[in-house]
Amino acid sequence: MHHTDGSFRFPAKPHIDLVVCMDACLDPQHRDVAALSALLDRIYEAAIRPEHWPAAVEAAAHSFGCAKALLFTPYLSPHSGGLAIPCGISEEALQLWASSYIDHDVWSLALARRGPLRPGMVLLDEQMVPQAELLESKFYREFLSTQGIGRVCAGIVFGNEPGLIATSLVVFRDLDDPPFGDADVEWMKWLISHVSRSLGVMQRLDTMRLSQASLLASFDRLDFGVVLLDAAMRVAHVNAAARTALERQDGLSITVNRQLDSLAGFGRQPRLSQWLDAIRDMPLSRHTHFLDGCRVPRKAGQSHYVVQCSALMAHDEWGIAGSDFHYVAFITDPSALRLPRAERLMQLYELTHMQARVALAFAGGATYKDVARSLAISEETVRSHVKEIYPKTRVHRQADLVRLVLSLGQSGV
Repeated sequence: MHHTDGSFRFPAKPHIDLVVCMDACLDPQHRDVAALSALLDRIYEAAIRPEHWPAAVEAAAHSFGCAKALLFTPYLSPHSGGLAIPCGISEEALQLWASSYIDHDVWSLALARRGPLRPGMVLLDEQMVPQAELLESKFYREFLSTQGIGRVCAGIVFGNEPGLIATSLVVFRDLDDPPFGDADVEWMKWLISHVSRSLGVMQRLDTMRLSQASLLASFDRLDFGVVLLDAAMRVAHVNAAARTALERQDGLSITVNRQLDSLAGFGRQPRLSQWLDAIRDMPLSRHTHFLDGCRVPRKAGQSHYVVQCSALMAHDEWGIAGSDFHYVAFITDPSALRLPRAERLMQLYELTHMQARVALAFAGGATYKDVARSLAISEETVRSHVKEIYPKTRVHRQADLVRLVLSLGQSGV
């Protein structure tokens, strides 16, 4: 409800008849009363604090004894203002689905064939697609099976009601796991009633917050640190990778004044907090190259972090400027670089799968002999592949090929 000070506070958590819940669908292993209360807290807090949605989806997945779940808008992508908040599903997997398997998604196609979906509807495994059809599909053979997904319990939160975007909460199990049953259906029905209340409040209040929730969740799927800062350079949001780096306490910290800081300066460089303050106080026209970051020394025997920072424009492409976020800082460890997938090299440069593997092996520091041994081919065959790789990638030397592949890698911490 709205208050005279203009703020919004969500109503008190609704009363729960725990006896009814226990009789209907609680499972002593996953759905004890304490876990139930904590799950509801996360769901209702997310209505006014979108950054809580990843924790709410994770808690929902665990209440089914599952490691994977997805709260999403099936007909509207995050880039168009939709929602995609996963648990146990990597950003890489979501991108692969969107780029290569969305047209083969037999589950989504089955939902589309059913016509209008009613809020509160719950569909299981074979109600979606017969198992034999699923197992024969390209979607399962090439994608789902590699993700450890073979069973589904899908709950319809909204079904394109006026002013409310169609939204589903889906939990997944592997094919070897126990199938979902009647108790899971009842649990999902009860669960999505509360998810609908929280999402409904968020959507009615401000549809931009829906996009922000999806954005903040996507940051948690990145391998490098993302820290959003307010106008005074105080920390306003930290993604999962940045939290990991901070918890190490080996070079980075957040002060009592919510300043992102380093334990020391790097050589003659200022401490991180001083460097960030200088960016804040500097006219935008004087900001230097993006690569002119701040190096943060780590404890003895370890590499260093690199922090890069940029102001967010009034209408930035993420759609988050104008709220509490005025700057974004990225934290990377130059030694923690993850090479691209072979499929990406195949897509970008029309390499064969073996050519992509050869290129990746060189990028990983392998010699011709190492590549031949690891791929079980002769050194002469490796050289033949390299001759075909060069014109496709428009490079002329092995060193340039390595630089090209590394440039497509993903920095991490």
